[in-house]
Amino acid sequence: MKRSAGIIVFSLLATALAWAQKPAVALDAPPEATLGDPIDVILTVSTPASDEAAVPEQSFKPFEILGKKLTVQPSKDGASKTYSFELQLMCFEPGTHQLGPVRVRITSAAGDLEELESNTQSIEVHSVLANEPDPQLKPPTAPVTVEQDDYRLLIALGALLAVAFGALLAWLFMRWWRKRERPEPAPPPPPPPWEVALAELHELEDGRAAAISEGHTEEWVDAVSDAIRAYLGRRFGFHGLESTTDEIAAELGRASALTIEPRDAVEFLGQCDLVKFAKASLADEASRILIEDALALVDRTRPAAVAQEGARS
Repeated sequence: MKRSAGIIVFSLLATALAWAQKPAVALDAPPEATLGDPIDVILTVSTPASDEAAVPEQSFKPFEILGKKLTVQPSKDGASKTYSFELQLMCFEPGTHQLGPVRVRITSAAGDLEELESNTQSIEVHSVLANEPDPQLKPPTAPVTVEQDDYRLLIALGALLAVAFGALLAWLFMRWWRKRERPEPAPPPPPPPWEVALAELHELEDGRAAAISEGHTEEWVDAVSDAIRAYLGRRFGFHGLESTTDEIAAELGRASALTIEPRDAVEFLGQCDLVKFAKASLADEASRILIEDALALVDRTRPAAVAQEGARS
């Protein structure tokens, strides 16, 4: 007996649960609307949590659908959910019209498809001209002069002034740029003293024979002596042309970079002084040896790196 009662109670509960989870559709619309104004309609669909609901394409005549928005709200216990389809409609025909039934498509978790229909609702659409017995358009009015400020000429003049001002600034800048003080370029470094001496001695070597044959021996020897004196002064940091032979010997004795004995340079200068002051004669062969000794003296007193490079070339 108790077992039979339990079965009956279970059956009743299952039936109630099945009815509670059965999809339901409700349509809610305003009873009145104005011709040409949007009409907001809410279509509510309650389904089990596993089902999906959608509003398929369908006709709403004489209403036209403007938009559709969907919101889904699950129940607190998670057994069901509520779909709210917010439809925006519009009607251009005055009078009382029936909206619905609206078809709703339900898809179960198992893939079963079911279509439900909502209730219908009457909507009375009013016209703003309904109270006019014979509505007519307003007669045309006389034209009215409307004055409007025209700034186009002012804008054009402003643009021209801006261009002219920019051109003036550019011209002033270019003028300043061309007349600005520019630093003088640095002069090229002077050639090293041995290059100057070798160039002078080679020139004297080329004119040696003519100077000896024409009787300008003293002038030629004086030029060779001055070339060596100027070279030694520039090379070792003293005034070679303004120093006597003894002063040059003393300066060379203090020079740490001298690669020859000071007496070698002094003897060469003394030989030149003998010809210059004693008016001694100088044969062609002796003049050739003198200029060769002068070139050798410069070559022997050049810096070691320069001398090696010159020897390789």
